[in-house]
Amino acid sequence: MTYRFGTLALLLLLGLVADTPSGAVAAVHPSVIPSRARGGEVYREALRRNGQRPAAAEGAQPQPRDPREPPTNYYEQRVDHADAAAGTFRQRWWVERSFWDRDAGPAVLYVNGEGPASPSPGGFVRRFGFFVGAIIFSLEHRYYGESLPAPLTNRSMLKHLTVENALADLRAFKRYAEEAVVGKKLKWLVVGGSYAGALSAWARATYPEDFHAAWSSSGVVNAIFDYSAFDGHLLDVLPSACAATVRAVFDAFSEAYDDPQRRGPMMQTFGTPGYFTKADMAWMLADGSAMAVQYGFKDMLCAWMEPVQGRELFKRYADLIRLLWGDDFTRACYYSSECLSNAAYSDQWNSSYAWAYQCCSQLAYWQVGYPGSLRLREITTSYFIDQCRAAFGEEVFPDTYAFNAVHGGAHPTATRVVATQGSDDPWLPAGVTHTLSAEYPEVTAQCNGCGHCGDLGSFDESEPPSLTAQRLLVANYLSAWLGN
Repeated sequence: MTYRFGTLALLLLLGLVADTPSGAVAAVHPSVIPSRARGGEVYREALRRNGQRPAAAEGAQPQPRDPREPPTNYYEQRVDHADAAAGTFRQRWWVERSFWDRDAGPAVLYVNGEGPASPSPGGFVRRFGFFVGAIIFSLEHRYYGESLPAPLTNRSMLKHLTVENALADLRAFKRYAEEAVVGKKLKWLVVGGSYAGALSAWARATYPEDFHAAWSSSGVVNAIFDYSAFDGHLLDVLPSACAATVRAVFDAFSEAYDDPQRRGPMMQTFGTPGYFTKADMAWMLADGSAMAVQYGFKDMLCAWMEPVQGRELFKRYADLIRLLWGDDFTRACYYSSECLSNAAYSDQWNSSYAWAYQCCSQLAYWQVGYPGSLRLREITTSYFIDQCRAAFGEEVFPDTYAFNAVHGGAHPTATRVVATQGSDDPWLPAGVTHTLSAEYPEVTAQCNGCGHCGDLGSFDESEPPSLTAQRLLVANYLSAWLGN
């Protein structure tokens, strides 16, 4: 049986159903919010809408299991798929079978990215699984959450944290699940968002015999070394007055940091440690507003900041980014070269450290400034290279040209992959930005507030209809390919 959802999607795409008023906020899926930003209202609201509990903080005591959630399982995964002698580690996974059609249902593998995983993907992934009678697996990425091949302080073991090993993890787990869990061959759909969305597309391209189709939500398949287009997209979607106010915050920060009398009070306002350099803090401040746009809170950012001038700029901006991302955001180790390179701060490394290594060794995605951009001139590729060398050694460097030559960059060679984007998302230029073929369609949700991985989240009556239309088109493509 094939499920059809195309009529409403077509009406929406033709403009016969009105879009939501300006200011509507698109859905956010909690799994794609980075760990450093999971202490604020955006993450809490995403959990509420998605019907999930927070993923356990890294290093914390395990939470008592909610009886509504599937139990935790562990798979003995190879540390290095090219070297069996490297041993194994325990990789965390979950399975949900409550609506599985054992006779005809497919398998859905939800790929978690750069953070601790949750037992169920929730959101539209779970709803789609219900539509097609799927069994749903969720797999935690190596080096995140509890799935650690070695302590992060063992720098020599980080060499096993590669995209290639992560992809091989997916195939090995899929084969294990067919043999030990379901007992037969199934059609597998691999799903993920952001970096995990890229993994989903790459898994389909790399292992087409194992994965029948892929849903790549805001998948950043193009590893970009000098990602100036990130700020370029922000300037394209932000109202000019709002962009000017955000830039005024950064300029005022620069002046205050350069003044020894004002630096301390300014850093105290933000709650930022004294070991943050000017470039570290400039990056953190830039990320605070960029993620507001990325996750659909552009209008809130502008309404909060535009009327403010003078000394209140710092306090208002600090209050905003703490509200959105939590009190720990402004001191997150991820932004500090000293914190990432000094083992004395290893209790703060966690996902930030592992993701920094992935960017330093393979992916880059370095969001740099340029004349007239939002972020300050201190944020350059040289800054990131120096940070990588300090944290991981001189030999670690992301050859994005070689990486994209293998994996396809903005044009992956694959079929039965649906790529989705949000029109406001500054990560859009790192993904598939147009339909590559009849079997690699790209669907963009076009609206004010349509951001990163919105299609993965739960439906909400207040969401833009263009996002609903996007989900329906995704469901059409996938159900046709799965052919239940």
